[in-house]
Amino acid sequence: MTAEPNELGFRFAAVQVGYWLGWASICVVVAGLALDGDVRHRLLLVAATLAAAAANTLAMVIPWRTWLAGRGGRVLLDLWCAGLIAFVTVLVVGGGSDFALLLFLTVPFIAVVQVGWRRGFWLAVTAATCGIAAVAIPLSAGATAMRLGLVAVAAAVALALTRAVRREAAAADLERTLAREANHRIKNDLQTAADLLLLARPDGAAGTAFDETAARIRSIATVHRLLTETEDGVDGRALLRSITADAPVAVAVHADPLRLDAATAQKLGIVANELVTNACRHGAPPIAVHLDGGAHARLRVDDCGGGAEQPAGLGLDLVRRMVEQGLAGRFELQRLPNGGTRAEVVFPVAG
Repeated sequence: MTAEPNELGFRFAAVQVGYWLGWASICVVVAGLALDGDVRHRLLLVAATLAAAAANTLAMVIPWRTWLAGRGGRVLLDLWCAGLIAFVTVLVVGGGSDFALLLFLTVPFIAVVQVGWRRGFWLAVTAATCGIAAVAIPLSAGATAMRLGLVAVAAAVALALTRAVRREAAAADLERTLAREANHRIKNDLQTAADLLLLARPDGAAGTAFDETAARIRSIATVHRLLTETEDGVDGRALLRSITADAPVAVAVHADPLRLDAATAQKLGIVANELVTNACRHGAPPIAVHLDGGAHARLRVDDCGGGAEQPAGLGLDLVRRMVEQGLAGRFELQRLPNGGTRAEVVFPVAG
């Protein structure tokens, strides 16, 4: 299991949340200083708050996603945790025990972003700081015990949620890995079936139904290959370029950015393969394929003619059925002014 999705990715997300927790804490402190006219050591608290704001700003520009995996990132996290504890300590000593409530934000953050012995070390430092503050600042035993208990509960809840989220992330990663492996195997099996079909083709039967069926199988294999490379669907441009790569003549592909789910991509791949094959066989170059995005996508395959109009055969009948029944769209053929043919498919795309 890779570390980025499970461990480093989760910690990076927690660090990003830490930025905004830091600004929330700073705003709360500023409001407290502004509203409470009897705060002791006001200049010290203002200086500490300004220093915390500067440090938080600096933390936001650090490339944590890259640095967290290295020693430099771990050291910076240690400095961040030390700065948080020092900031709260200065606030408590200089402004009173009410500022100790910021530990409800500090302790869960430390529990989430640190791992291993570092987590235990910094939680122990926090606990020791709480103990010293409880001794130095007069509070009733009941109030002290309640605050320390609530901080401990907050840390425990943060750790429990962290473990639960990491387990879910690990399960999701495993599911994605298995899906990629399944698609990879299916793609290989389809490619093998197409190759076997061509090997079984009788001598002199090139360009017959054997080749057409093999091309259809390869178009399905192309979709499965693209599924192994992405997690959020199939890119329409990449699909069309893969379909047209083995065409006997050069085919220009112009496509808008369009993400397709697996089922739609598979049907569109079969349709595009049939239309390109038909254009290469009955038309003349240049042949162009256009895919326009939108709520209703539009696929066009244009050729420059070269012969009499061909009657609809199995390929075009397959296209019509696939478009109307599989894609819930419409299919049209029209003659172009240059004598060529335009095949147009319009189908809805899920948002």
